[in-house]
Amino acid sequence: MFFKIPTLVYFEDDCLKNHQEELAAFGKTCLIVTGKRGSRMNGSLADLTEVLENNKIVYHIFDEVEENPSLQTVNKAYLRYRDKDISFVIGLGGGSPMDAGKAIAVMLYHRFDDVYRLYQKNADHKSLPFIAVPTTCGTGSEVTGAAVITNDRIKTKQSISYRIYPEMALVDCRYLYSLPKQVLTNSSVDALAHLIESYISAKATAFSNMIALEGLRVWGLIKDCLLMPEKLTRKDYENLMLASVYGGMAIAHCGTALPHGFSYTLTYNLNIPHGRAVGYFLYGYLKYADQKEVKKVLDMIGFEDLKQFKDYLTAVCRYEVLENSILDLAIDQLKEDKRKLSYCPYPTDENLLRKIAYAYGDDR
Repeated sequence: MFFKIPTLVYFEDDCLKNHQEELAAFGKTCLIVTGKRGSRMNGSLADLTEVLENNKIVYHIFDEVEENPSLQTVNKAYLRYRDKDISFVIGLGGGSPMDAGKAIAVMLYHRFDDVYRLYQKNADHKSLPFIAVPTTCGTGSEVTGAAVITNDRIKTKQSISYRIYPEMALVDCRYLYSLPKQVLTNSSVDALAHLIESYISAKATAFSNMIALEGLRVWGLIKDCLLMPEKLTRKDYENLMLASVYGGMAIAHCGTALPHGFSYTLTYNLNIPHGRAVGYFLYGYLKYADQKEVKKVLDMIGFEDLKQFKDYLTAVCRYEVLENSILDLAIDQLKEDKRKLSYCPYPTDENLLRKIAYAYGDDR
């Protein structure tokens, strides 16, 4: 049993400003990896560039990261900035910019001539220093080593082989204020999935459960707010972000299991947002788990039974029953993922995978 979170985490208002000297210590030239709009709308990009300018750090902005970033996007950034003498990389935004930023930091360090080498075996887990500034409340990438990138060769999302933990995470919940409400909801369901999948896990330990259960408790405080996001308070936003960080810490130890494995097929083929895709399979995953553990999860987040939990997710995520063809494809792809299957704490075979995948529609 072990416990290790190598990332230094600051969680407070004005986080960038308060810790600018530590940020400046990483070097004289940095690359900011972000999306087109979000970091400009929420003010995080302006805050970051002001801090960098005040500390005389040269910065470049790569703002072409799409939702579910591709290897092609990672390679584009690498080719554009490989000769700019980059000292460190900052991922600014949700999971997509942070995961892309990690992969770009690996490329800039190793100077690979083939971006697919990000998936090579026996990775040394080295990269340029990476700093994470999250602006959504689901990914947890600011405290994990994972970087999930779309791999068109296998037609799904896949974590790169390199485990790149941020050197520092600067977490400021105020960046959530301008987040579109459905994005906020989808992100929060992703955080919930991280907490559930790390607690209902073959890799769970007393240490990881300590984090997961506290995260579930915090998530339970805001579950009703997601039904009325227009009434969110300052404290609610703080709890949303805190639950996300806890979720990231938990999966840093346990990884993710079947709901995440199923979800990649939905996201790649139907462009369903990641958190919403993961949430579709949470009911089935819990339905076939140890019911004592399931009761603990439900008690922590404030549901009486699985039906109430399912009805809640239906309302929050606006679910409709998926077609058999996409569920069958998800089953076929997941049954080849030995790692994801190994993280499930109960025996799985193709028949059980089918029951889990179809559970949402079968019970309607």
